Amino acid sequence: MRAIHCLGIVAALAIAIGSIGLLASQPLGMVATSVAHAQTEVSGCSAAITRTLSSDAIRTCESCGAELVVRPHCPPEPLNVVLVLSGYAAYAIEYSQRWTEAAIEALAMPKNPHVQVGVVYVRRTATIRSELTNNEGDVSRASRIEFVNPGSAPGDWPCYSCGFEQAVRVLGKTDRGNNVIVFIGYMINWPLVEHDDDSYYRDFLGGARKAKGAAETLIIGCPWPMDCKEGADFPWYREASPGYYFSSAGAGPFANAIEGLVPGPSPITVESLVVDETLPDTLDYLVGSASPDPADYDPVTGRLRWSFAAPITDSLPITLTYRVKPRDGLSAPITTTFASGRVVLTDTAHLTRTVTAPSTVLTITGPCAPIVTPTATPTATDIPPTPTATPTRTPTYIATPVPQSLYLPLSLREVPCTRKQRVDVVLVMDASSSMNEPAGDGRTKLEAARSAAWAFIERLNLDEGDQASIVTFNEEASLAIGLDSDPDALELALSGITTASQTCLVCGLEAAGEVLEGEGRKPSNQP
Repeated sequence: MRAIHCLGIVAALAIAIGSIGLLASQPLGMVATSVAHAQTEVSGCSAAITRTLSSDAIRTCESCGAELVVRPHCPPEPLNVVLVLSGYAAYAIEYSQRWTEAAIEALAMPKNPHVQVGVVYVRRTATIRSELTNNEGDVSRASRIEFVNPGSAPGDWPCYSCGFEQAVRVLGKTDRGNNVIVFIGYMINWPLVEHDDDSYYRDFLGGARKAKGAAETLIIGCPWPMDCKEGADFPWYREASPGYYFSSAGAGPFANAIEGLVPGPSPITVESLVVDETLPDTLDYLVGSASPDPADYDPVTGRLRWSFAAPITDSLPITLTYRVKPRDGLSAPITTTFASGRVVLTDTAHLTRTVTAPSTVLTITGPCAPIVTPTATPTATDIPPTPTATPTRTPTYIATPVPQSLYLPLSLREVPCTRKQRVDVVLVMDASSSMNEPAGDGRTKLEAARSAAWAFIERLNLDEGDQASIVTFNEEASLAIGLDSDPDALELALSGITTASQTCLVCGLEAAGEVLEGEGRKPSNQP
């Protein structure tokens, strides 16, 4: 193909191949129909495209290699969740925070990029603390709010409808996916005027019903130590979607219900994919240099096209490589840009999406320097020779060879270090309920963690002074065993680890620090 900026080649290639190939494969009368369909409904599948070049500058006698990697992916239907947190938590500050953390953990945002969470905080009015985001750290920080007791005046009490309205506003900024609103708190009733004893219930009722109009599911979690239904003047809890009211039994069932809303793998996959690229008019494709070979190449327009059919999966990226060179007779220096590459994919629901490949620039610096044979220098003799004309040769141009890898043997002779440093080690083990999930090899995550921890302990020199301790953490940290050199005792402590809800990582690290500052430490050992 024609020469392009190495890095730009690959991106442009991907872009052009998809779109041009897609249209070229259809009769003219079908083109308008395909375009109109794509404008009304676009595939939820997409593709990440990266492009690299073997060089960003070449001479007119050289070539440049390009690599294009296409990673198609079909995410599940998005899940949009808004946490509405009540800022009034008398007698339940600790419980409210635990339930909030349990909800965030259940959504598992780091491994579910299709899950987005927003946070709304309710007091006299409502504040959006976080718009929809997949950043779990941002959501956790927005959820750590100072919970306070209400004042004595009615105006100091919460505006529930304000919280639900703000949640609806957050959800209104997305047009795809399953929408869920989660209320964590308790409806406190206080009459606004004399003989008016249901004002806050009506406020909650109106807000909750607006929330259900904007979301498929309204979850209510009341983190009170007792059942929130007992002693309630009004049945505010009935506004939860059927089966989605939780109270007093702990955060486990509440978190499980939220986790159950997270969609699994998408049933939609990529059925076909076309990579289309038109090279800049300054470059030619080196025929036979591509891997795999393109399905079509037009030397006049410089268009390359690759076509791929199912199975096309997220785990198997498509890699294309090829080489280009500057066109004959090109004036240099000149900079050329790859900006016409694209990928067109069609999913199993027969919807399409076009993804533009990144553009890239290649500089053609100039011609290669000619190699000229030097003329002989005349020498003096007793009889000066008759001068003769020095023949000249036509300059020849030799292309700089493409750099190749060279492997040389290397022998090292090193003096081993004989000084040994003994250590005191604390293994901090996750014992949250998520460790009961499968690890992918038939074991649970906890079993895999135990195996890894024991493999580490076996590498220690316990009989020569090394010590190990095991700390576990879930809702809080526990010391399974202090610093010890007995392998049997350590193995028994590992086998005795049990799981519970919550994941207080900081608790585990703090407990480990206390172990390394405790009486069991050996001053000569490295902590």
